[in-house]
Amino acid sequence: MQFPERGTTVRALSKELMRIRCFAALLLLSCSPSAPAEAPPPATPAAVEPAAVAAVAEPVFVPVDRGGRLFDKWWAELKLEFVPDNPKTPEADGKGGPFDDGTLPDIAGKPIKNPGHDYRLKNLFGWDLRGAEGIYGAGYQGKSYVATTNLLREDFEEAELVHRLTRGYLNWPAYGKVLPPEAISEIAAFVMAVREGRAARPDEIWKLSAGTPKNYVLNDGADVAAGHDIIAKQCSGCHGEDGTAKGLEGGKYSLGSFGRTHAYELWFKLLAGQPKTPMHGQLPKNADGKAQSQSALDIIAALCDRTRYPQGKASKDDAPTGDVRCAKY
Repeated sequence: MQFPERGTTVRALSKELMRIRCFAALLLLSCSPSAPAEAPPPATPAAVEPAAVAAVAEPVFVPVDRGGRLFDKWWAELKLEFVPDNPKTPEADGKGGPFDDGTLPDIAGKPIKNPGHDYRLKNLFGWDLRGAEGIYGAGYQGKSYVATTNLLREDFEEAELVHRLTRGYLNWPAYGKVLPPEAISEIAAFVMAVREGRAARPDEIWKLSAGTPKNYVLNDGADVAAGHDIIAKQCSGCHGEDGTAKGLEGGKYSLGSFGRTHAYELWFKLLAGQPKTPMHGQLPKNADGKAQSQSALDIIAALCDRTRYPQGKASKDDAPTGDVRCAKY
């Protein structure tokens, strides 16, 4: 029997042991959790040009005038067949709506008889959106049907306003029974834009004044020359240079006489337009609420010039010379 030489045996054993160690090491690595990859160092931000910063910071103003026209007279703007229940008769005798009698339901789903608001939001909250605290409230024009909520003061989110308009709230009708969701969203967006000063606000154009005609007076600070310029560019095409070519309220007023007697309403029409007509908002849509308010005040103050914007033959009503509503204009 022959045995291998001693040196050969040791060398063979050493190689085998090395092979076993390598195998074990590989096995251990395959069973161990992988170490997380080292995060790459943060990239150094590229220098931003000042012009690029200005472009990012520039606010975006979304037109909300259609929501205002829906707030004014929703069935006219949407061209719906709706005749409000006559508030002077005991029976519901209108046309259209969920009950097909010219009524809308309350939050409980029961028909609300029309007390005179005609289910128009502008009648519920007034042209100034302030409800009983505003120009339609008991301290001023005293509309009995006005809502208690001041839309410009109450702290609610837009989604909550949509919810209230849809389902009804206090003496608000449930408009979700007659208006599509997108229309209710547009109304809410309009209210929020005015409340937050992203659109013209009534209190920046005129102030409440108990005991004066129609209970308001124009604010100070108008640029009358700028108002004349806006009227020439944006109003004269329809109403004529002197404002008498196309009457308002069925011809009862010229543009001038309406501005002198109904500025508390005209500011709204300048912002939103007139439902179911080609007239949309006339205030600059790429401006913030302050600039829009200033433009509205400039226009209405300019219309106080009865020589330049007369009553006209067709119109039948005007404020007397020196009427307090025009203030110093």
